[in-house]
Amino acid sequence: MPGGPAVLPLRLHTERPPAEGSTLPVVDAPRLRGRFSRIAVNSDGLRAVPVYTAEGLPVRLVER
Repeated sequence: MPGGPAVLPLRLHTERPPAEGSTLPVVDAPRLRGRFSRIAVNSDGLRAVPVYTAEGLPVRLVER
């Protein structure tokens, strides 16, 4: 990939993080081209799974 991998940093509220299984809207766009190589989450217990749609990019939070 030109310029290196595309990493999306996602910062969750540290005192009140969303619950496991939550889906969070991250990018709202009429057209999204390409994909992120990785989503970096500031959580030891959760990781983000991208759900690419025609309207953008929500992520689902799942247990690490």
